[in-house]
Amino acid sequence: MKYRLHHLIFSFLLAGTSGALAEEQPREVARSIAPAEIVLYIQSDLKRTDFVQPLVCALRRVLTAPVSVQALDLPLGSELLATPTQLEATKVADRFIQRTANEGNAPSFKYLLVPFDLKVDAWNWRYAFSVSFGDETTSYHVGVVSTARIVAGNWWLQSPWDHEITAARAYKLILKSIAYRTGHRGTGACILATPLSLEELDRKSSEFCPDDRAALVAAGVLKEKEQQSDPGCMNVKPRSLPALVVTARRALDDWWGTLR
Repeated sequence: MKYRLHHLIFSFLLAGTSGALAEEQPREVARSIAPAEIVLYIQSDLKRTDFVQPLVCALRRVLTAPVSVQALDLPLGSELLATPTQLEATKVADRFIQRTANEGNAPSFKYLLVPFDLKVDAWNWRYAFSVSFGDETTSYHVGVVSTARIVAGNWWLQSPWDHEITAARAYKLILKSIAYRTGHRGTGACILATPLSLEELDRKSSEFCPDDRAALVAAGVLKEKEQQSDPGCMNVKPRSLPALVVTARRALDDWWGTLR
């Protein structure tokens, strides 16, 4: 039910958005597609990037498509604000699509990582961890991932594996998005479940349910057998923080945000 709701919401957003998201008419495609490449774009304002290497390692281990990282100088100004402290995610995605339209090998799946908090005007939610657009009928397959709420560690409470926790959170968000952008109609469970809080994101599985995994392997999206990472390449480990610590961090960050 959650996925169906999301699918309807995204259909509404695509229909009501100006620019790149609204210009393209969907094409009829008979089956799911497999990405030719996965590109993570690091937006120029994102300074804390220690989680990117373990994130890339984890994605390369399970995906058939090559995974790469690029820096992107993409200004995100006040004209994109949904609230005084949050960017409107659909406007950010539209600018991202237009900026990278001529880059990559189709079908290229592109993800923009930003440090800013996101909100979708059409959703009655306080924030969004990430949003994504496109499916098997469109030429674009993009996502915007905010690290504002998923980054682990802050000035008052840190752990030596914060970057791995951040990578694991981003991994779950991006891998779920990739599966649905290929046209896969999943179970909505395991890694495809929709988290409504940071605690739920940490609790949900980083694995696909058996039926979803089998379908994505058959479609050429996932490797039949996970590969070991290259020597010296750090894996995302199943680390997590106690829920009370996560909640305390989140509450303090929310309070701090009201003072800025």
